[in-house]
Amino acid sequence: PVSSSGRIPKMAMSKPATRRDHCCRAAPLALAALLPNVGKSLMPAFAPTSQPPRMHATGAASSTAAPATGVAAAGAARGGVAPSLLACGGVAAAAGIAATRRRQPQRSQRGSVAVKAQEDFWQPRLEDWSAGELKAARDRAASMQGPTADYKGPRYEGPASVTAEFINSLISIQEQGVLMPKRDAYLMVLDVISSLRKESTVGDVSIPQGKHLTIVGDLHGQYWDFMNLLKLAGRPSSDAPFVFNGDFVDRGSWSVEVIMTIFAFKLKDPAHVFLNRGNHEMLETNILYGFCGEVGSKYDMGLFDLFSEAFRNLPLCHLVEKKILVLHGGLPGPDPRIWMPGQTHDPTDAIPMMRLADLDEIRKVDRYIEVTPDAYPSSIGPSSDEKDVNDKRTLIDILWSDPRGGDGYGPSYRKGKGVYMFGPDVTKAFITKNNLQCIIRSHEVKSAGYRWDHPQLLTVFSAPNYLDTGNNKGAFLKLTQQSAGSDIDIETVCYDAVPHPDLPPMHWQEHVMTNYPHLTQIMKKKVGSLGFDEFGDSDFEGLMNFDEWEPAEADAFQEAFKFDRYGREIS
Repeated sequence: PVSSSGRIPKMAMSKPATRRDHCCRAAPLALAALLPNVGKSLMPAFAPTSQPPRMHATGAASSTAAPATGVAAAGAARGGVAPSLLACGGVAAAAGIAATRRRQPQRSQRGSVAVKAQEDFWQPRLEDWSAGELKAARDRAASMQGPTADYKGPRYEGPASVTAEFINSLISIQEQGVLMPKRDAYLMVLDVISSLRKESTVGDVSIPQGKHLTIVGDLHGQYWDFMNLLKLAGRPSSDAPFVFNGDFVDRGSWSVEVIMTIFAFKLKDPAHVFLNRGNHEMLETNILYGFCGEVGSKYDMGLFDLFSEAFRNLPLCHLVEKKILVLHGGLPGPDPRIWMPGQTHDPTDAIPMMRLADLDEIRKVDRYIEVTPDAYPSSIGPSSDEKDVNDKRTLIDILWSDPRGGDGYGPSYRKGKGVYMFGPDVTKAFITKNNLQCIIRSHEVKSAGYRWDHPQLLTVFSAPNYLDTGNNKGAFLKLTQQSAGSDIDIETVCYDAVPHPDLPPMHWQEHVMTNYPHLTQIMKKKVGSLGFDEFGDSDFEGLMNFDEWEPAEADAFQEAFKFDRYGREIS
């Protein structure tokens, strides 16, 4: 998107395209499909190929391999890194498959790209970063080369250097297609990690007296629409707190610019800028929906590893004046976690609400979890006393679930199994149990940018004309409180999409598919005419995947739920 003169192309709305063009360029990670490759060569010949247009971080050589971060060293940001095997099915599986890969003898390759040392093969990191590893990453970043002499943007020298002038300059260069130096981007993300690690899973937010709180929904890398939102809402400050309610990145092709702007706001006003984790602040979705490829194209995979670490440390929700709960997806699912094979999306066909978690239980969740593809079906089962099991279930629900019209719980339109929709009775019971006024969430496209899905459940979505084809408005919320303890007033502000450079959604996903093809698995289309997102992440309400039920599985679940957690038969 950037010419040799550093200018962006003529502003124009991207040409219309089908949703399939943008949603179906990669398929879900499938560990089972990858397992047969273990023991075979995982390093096929890589021939030079044309790369998508790329914005370079000033002062960073695009052909230079990224510095190692943590256990896995980052591969080259570009230039034919031979693929390794992603094991996204769990930490244990990842360790086992990685060990198998390391035991394989290195083979020579034909072609112009030489085989890199095996320790240079990049694969996503699932384990947490120790304090020592973060310090080592900081030392490496500090030793990186600075920008070239013609760089005119801001320089990052710690959180105190992020001022209003810094942010003005950052926004200005990004609008010109210029990125911050790689060294500065690394150090900014590392400082955000340090800040987020000090925060609670459920944060508390106050509305300044006589002022308002702004709540922003999904942005999805739509930088130009984000800039328009800031013109309408103003920028975060100590007098104007913001809650960014997840899904900052993916889909849109300016996710790096969006997240760097949000992180700058967080570093400038850490006590007044609040970030919730969404389902697109996850490793799996970032690999599939563009952010991984964008970071790899514009910077390198080492920085992507640090972004993933920052995302794992994001809070799950925030409580505004102890009255309004703000979270990305939805409420805790059924307990026991029943999944009834053959259940339909008919509102009268429901799993009844039995036990419902409260806010105190959510506060105790260890949010530092990377949900892998096998976690969703494996979350189904009887009630459990195991904290790890319950934490993962709660995380899946908060990041992924959606409201439904009928009472109780039903199967979600997203994913195959293990993600639920919750009814108005669930919302009402949760609000009553926790003495709340209402719940604000995001996660779904709404034609007007917002919608009261239940009498006390409001959805806000801030990415207008989503995927350049949604034809929806964007919206943000302004919350005010007349006096301490009084109900909170909610004002919705709607807006249309603005022009942006002619770059389609998910443009940078090609970087992953070309350089790391092992990270994606091509899925055959079951139905060619519906145009829904077949990878389990449709944000469009009312669009669904076909349910897949297996008779043997149905019998197994019927047997499982004849007994309680103590093995006593349920009469």
